[in-house]
Amino acid sequence: MSRQTFPVVHAVAPVSLESWFGHFVDLGPEDRTVFTGEDARVDVAPLLDAIGGAPRATVIFHSSHTTLGRDQLLAFRLRELGHHAECQSRLCASLGSDKILMKEFFDRYRLLSPPWVRAGETLPELPSEARVVVKDRHGTQSVGTRLARAGECDLAPNELGELYVDGVEYSVLVYRDEHGTATFPPVWKGPTSPELVPPWRRLRLCPDPRLGGTWERKLRAVGKRLADLAEAHGYLEVEFLLTRHGEVQLLEINPRISGTMRLAAMATRLPIFSLHARPELRGHLRAVRFSGEVPYGGAPITDAGAEVFATSRLTVAGESPEAVRAKLRRLGAEPALPRAS
Repeated sequence: MSRQTFPVVHAVAPVSLESWFGHFVDLGPEDRTVFTGEDARVDVAPLLDAIGGAPRATVIFHSSHTTLGRDQLLAFRLRELGHHAECQSRLCASLGSDKILMKEFFDRYRLLSPPWVRAGETLPELPSEARVVVKDRHGTQSVGTRLARAGECDLAPNELGELYVDGVEYSVLVYRDEHGTATFPPVWKGPTSPELVPPWRRLRLCPDPRLGGTWERKLRAVGKRLADLAEAHGYLEVEFLLTRHGEVQLLEINPRISGTMRLAAMATRLPIFSLHARPELRGHLRAVRFSGEVPYGGAPITDAGAEVFATSRLTVAGESPEAVRAKLRRLGAEPALPRAS
C-alpha cells in the first residue's frame, strides 16, 4: 500500500483551526485537508471530492463539541463506501456531549469528582450558603454556567449542580488508538474563583514547573485510565482540580479538539494532528519547551518560525517561563507566570 494510492484526508470541524492546523500536521503529497465547519448537516460530498478517484482512503475526523455526532455519521457512510475512517468512539462522544452522563460515569467507576445533583435533588449535609456551580448538561466553554447558593439552587431539567471547590485547575491531553495511548504534559490553568472565569479566558502554561513529578505522573495516569474506560479513539482532554487538601478531582472530559492542544503541541514540538501515523509516539510524551497562552483580541498571527500563533488566544513558546513571559510582553501581554520551584 502506498501513500499515493491510499491518501489521508483530514476532516477538520473547528473553524478556529483554519489558520494554524497546517503547522501541526505532517501531510504526504497526496494527503488533503478539508475544513468541514460546524454545521450539523451531514454532507459527505466534500470528503469524497478530496478523496477523488482513490479506491480507498483514510479519513481522520477532528471534531468539535457540536460535530461529534455528525462526524460519526460521516465516518459510517465512508466505511460503507470502503474507506477507512477514524473518529471518536460512540461512548466517549456521548460522555462529552452530556455532563449528567459524564458524572454518572465518574460515579460508576468511583472516580473522585465534586459532589453533584440533578433537578429536584439536594446536596446532602451542606449549609444553605454553600456555593454550587450550575451547569447546562449539554453546554461547552462555560456557556450557561452560573454560581448559586445551595439553599437557593433551583435547577432546570437541563441543568446539574456541582459543589464549588477551591483549588488549581489542570488538564491532560490524551491520545488513544489501536497502537496505544499517549499522554501530554499537564497544562496549568490557574486557580478556581467564585467569579467562574473560564480557563480559556485565563493565563495557561504548559508544563507547570511547580507541579512536581509525583503529581504529574498521577494526572497522566488518571487521564490514561479515563481514556481506556471511555474507549476513547483519538484525543481526549481530561480536566482536573488539585484541591487545597491534596486531592485530585475530575471536573470534565472533552473528547474533541480542545483549547489546550496548541499549547501541548508547542511544548512538545510534535505534529499533534498526525499521531495516527506515528505509533512510536506513545507513552508519556515529554515537554521540550515551555508554552504560554492568554486571551487575545487582535489580528490573527501565524508565525511558526517565531513560535507565535494567535486566534482568540495568543500562544507562544520559549526555553523557559521567563522567555515565554518576555515574548508575551513584546506582543502586548504581561501575565504573572508561575515561577519554577
